[in-house]
Amino acid sequence: MQKQNALLLSTDTLVNYGLDRIFALTKEAWFDGIDLAMRKGFDARDEEYVQELSETYELPIGVIQTSNKLNQKEMDKALDLCELTGADTIAINAPKITDFKVYDFIADNLKTYQDANPQLKFTIINPTDSKLFALPIPEFRFANLIDIVKKHSAYLGLDITHLDMDTFEENFVRKLEDYTPYISVLYFSDKNRKGRMHLVPWDGDLNLANFLKKLKKSWYTNPISIKIDFKPQELANREKILSQLIKIREFYEKNFQ
Repeated sequence: MQKQNALLLSTDTLVNYGLDRIFALTKEAWFDGIDLAMRKGFDARDEEYVQELSETYELPIGVIQTSNKLNQKEMDKALDLCELTGADTIAINAPKITDFKVYDFIADNLKTYQDANPQLKFTIINPTDSKLFALPIPEFRFANLIDIVKKHSAYLGLDITHLDMDTFEENFVRKLEDYTPYISVLYFSDKNRKGRMHLVPWDGDLNLANFLKKLKKSWYTNPISIKIDFKPQELANREKILSQLIKIREFYEKNFQ
């Protein structure tokens, strides 16, 4: 069983690494488990290999992440991965605004999947520039956080860097307690005012120390998944990546635990 407030590493943080190496670094950095982005790398779609790595490194799979091009075949694979690994959350990356086919697939079939798999949390990750309420074309977007929860009856996979900064600072953090019951996984990283997302927590402009403290006070108990966009030159240095991951864990522990 996954611990409360498990600190996960999203595998798309180290997208150019082999899955075995990702598990090894996650273990060395003392994270609690893995958020598996199955769309990136064939290894992540091999459920028996994923299960083997999970057992070898004693790291549970907390979340299975699907692509923003979700179809029946990919959903079936995500369900297989959940069954074999014990993951209880499927986090769906929202389709692009013009991708009506994928939007319709999710909107038309989500309830069927939910009814057939009541043990799983079907979750939609908010896309870039998400808002809390109204949008120009809300019927073809998942960017309205209220719609994700109310209209589609889904859990929210909240990527805080996908919120515009004014929404995050002026509205969302202030109303955090209203949202925490609906968030099944929180994607944690920093963002700067130039629009660069998924930075390490001290390289951007969000007050993440304060956010973690408020998150704790809001009784949030589900996983926090670290999702960082490292530069290629950083990924070339394994020891630097490990050092950064350890610092992120220490930042989390200092401000949340």
